[in-house]
Amino acid sequence: MTKDDHDAVPAVLATEMSSLLSTTHGQERRVQRKIDKVQLQRARRYGMKEPSREGRIKYTYGGVVFVYDPDKCCEVTSFRSRDIASKVSGTKCVKPIMLAKNSVYETEAMRKAHAMVQKEMLETKSKWTSHSVLVVDMSGSMRRDDVNGARCRSDGVWMILARDFVKHQLESGSCSSTDVVSVVLMKKDAEVALECEPMDWVLYNDLVDKREWSELRPCGDGNYMPALEMADLLLDANKLGSCSLSLMFFSDGKPSDHGDFASRMGTIASKFGRRLSISCIGMADKEEDFSTLEAMVREAKQFGAVASFDKPSLDTDSLANIVSTLITTMTTTKTEITDITTGKVQSVRTDIRRERSNTPDDLKLNENWDTYHNSSNSNYVARVWSWSTKKDDFVYIMDPRCGECYQVVGDIDTTANKGQLCSRCKACFYCNSPACQQALHNHQSSHECVEFLEDRRAKQLIPRRLPSFSFAVKKSACGEGAERLVRNCRWLDAQQGFIGPRMVAKESRFVEKKGSYTSKMDYHRQFMRTQVLAQRFAEKFNENLDEVYSHFDEVHHDTLKCLPRIQFLEPLVLELHEGDKDLILLVEPKLEGAYCKFSSNNGWQYETEDTSAWDGASFRSFVEGSSDFSLVERNAFQGGGLGAIEEGSEDEEEEDDDGIMDDSIMAPNFGTTFKLSEDLFPPAFSHFTYEKSKQQFMVVDLQGVLHVRPDGTRCFMLTDPAIHRKRKSPNPLSHSNINLGRTDRGEKGIKAFFETHECNDVCRMLGLPHAPNHED
Repeated sequence: MTKDDHDAVPAVLATEMSSLLSTTHGQERRVQRKIDKVQLQRARRYGMKEPSREGRIKYTYGGVVFVYDPDKCCEVTSFRSRDIASKVSGTKCVKPIMLAKNSVYETEAMRKAHAMVQKEMLETKSKWTSHSVLVVDMSGSMRRDDVNGARCRSDGVWMILARDFVKHQLESGSCSSTDVVSVVLMKKDAEVALECEPMDWVLYNDLVDKREWSELRPCGDGNYMPALEMADLLLDANKLGSCSLSLMFFSDGKPSDHGDFASRMGTIASKFGRRLSISCIGMADKEEDFSTLEAMVREAKQFGAVASFDKPSLDTDSLANIVSTLITTMTTTKTEITDITTGKVQSVRTDIRRERSNTPDDLKLNENWDTYHNSSNSNYVARVWSWSTKKDDFVYIMDPRCGECYQVVGDIDTTANKGQLCSRCKACFYCNSPACQQALHNHQSSHECVEFLEDRRAKQLIPRRLPSFSFAVKKSACGEGAERLVRNCRWLDAQQGFIGPRMVAKESRFVEKKGSYTSKMDYHRQFMRTQVLAQRFAEKFNENLDEVYSHFDEVHHDTLKCLPRIQFLEPLVLELHEGDKDLILLVEPKLEGAYCKFSSNNGWQYETEDTSAWDGASFRSFVEGSSDFSLVERNAFQGGGLGAIEEGSEDEEEEDDDGIMDDSIMAPNFGTTFKLSEDLFPPAFSHFTYEKSKQQFMVVDLQGVLHVRPDGTRCFMLTDPAIHRKRKSPNPLSHSNINLGRTDRGEKGIKAFFETHECNDVCRMLGLPHAPNHED
């Protein structure tokens, strides 16, 4: 509490010495009601001020209502307030924090300047960086004076908003006039007290004014539904996705009206997703029922909004901490929509609604899906791309459709089914109809055909069987990250039925900048490169686990088969033609089960004591009764070693000549007893990738599900990893220079991992060197 906050809070002695004339009637009422004169003096100095009859002023403070005649400078009467708190809270316990207005901004000139800025912001909404909608309960119960440091509940809210939400941000420079604020009063009907006001000292002064009951007096009911509907309208005032949004909802109890408030909050969240931060704050003692607010927050989270429910202790410090947390969340949202390369704010897509999480998958195609058919000339799959680590580039998959009529006629395993494969390029299929056969004859010498032939020889075009070349994508998003929107998708058969595994499609959550076809593909390039490279490390990790067999007694072999493996999903990129535009999606199989985040890219790793990080997944050991077993030296490595590849193998020819992987011997620690459980494997894998890449790369940000395969083996099925690279090489062709995206934190990320990683028994079993000391 600063000196400024207490500039109007003198000692009690000074208050007692202040002059106050009393009428005979007033004295009689004080004696009758056992009210001390000093209580009136305090009320006149600190009390909630409001006009009364015949030009008089009413002050309410400390459980006392004092009526004062300013013309005669005397007491009229006084009585006990019905909103008095207990002896251990509120104005009976702690003096209120009084705020001085910024007098420089009280001039008419400053208010005109504020109005001009507000007008400009309303006319040019592209300048908005944030919009905060504050819903303040102004029902009668907000008069209760049980908030320590405030004169009543409503006073505490307005004081915190003025001081912590506006003043502190202005002083720290974390906000400006491009951040706008709206205030909704929750009463019987919703009232807009402030609409799209720029964040400045004039706004601060206005919020200080609203502390007084002469400005706003709590009364009547507090109806939730009108307030939610008004908040929705205000949040939707700016249709552009470049503005981060926040909603603060202050209430001191259950709603006075009836309705499905959680569903209404979910509707709001479905429009904005994680661009919207929601904080519902319960302003009452611990016995109050806040189940409605809690349900609203739960539902908002189901649609991807960043939402929290807080029930502060009834003091201004607790309220201030909650507001500070929301400000931090808003700052994170602003950072997410800022391009780290250019520093410019990006616009989040507003054309896609979010669906409720855990919504059951559709069993059949319906109107909620967009379709792309083989036979369509307007909406179809133009091309499907895979990734080559060796080439560090996209490769596209041979299309088995007729090059003219788009019907599936070819088969990559045979020459042709219902058509013919172009004998020149071995890549174009044509059906047996006269028109398509004529096209086949014409295309044999076409430039396109020559390109196909060159791509096939250069392994830019690869034969591969896919479930179909017809596809469906759900219109609503089922998930949203900092950079991507996720939608459900499926392959389609000829009868438009779903076939193949459930899939998800990932695309940028930002409005696409107008640019070339290459720039559109580049968005997915880093993801493909990162995830395919992570899978290569996973394959080596699994090979190392397989090699461990030869160093254990046979009694442990069944146990070793249960050791969980690591696998990253294999992504594809689908190039979809939709009318007059192209849509490019990254698709991969949908992970079924409890989705968990096992580590992050900033050094955080789950702790075995905190199983909540696994979202309910259990830790288990691999030996019945006891998880301890000994590793004994049985055979020499014969020059191979963990992770070594046999000379001349196909894998070595295809992928291991790029210099990324280290095939040197890593021997386990013989004579050691190991205690293994599933939680040890993800951090050991990250450590493994660092050593296996010659200490140049590290795969982190491990997230996915722990999957049980049909044969009983367990596997971490992972997606969306981050890879840190240690340093750039002076050789421009080196893989140390490849672009791994904004999640690559380089040496800082590697250091952060080792600061929290303690080598475990999986690290020791694989023979990994002890975690390096990364001291500055």
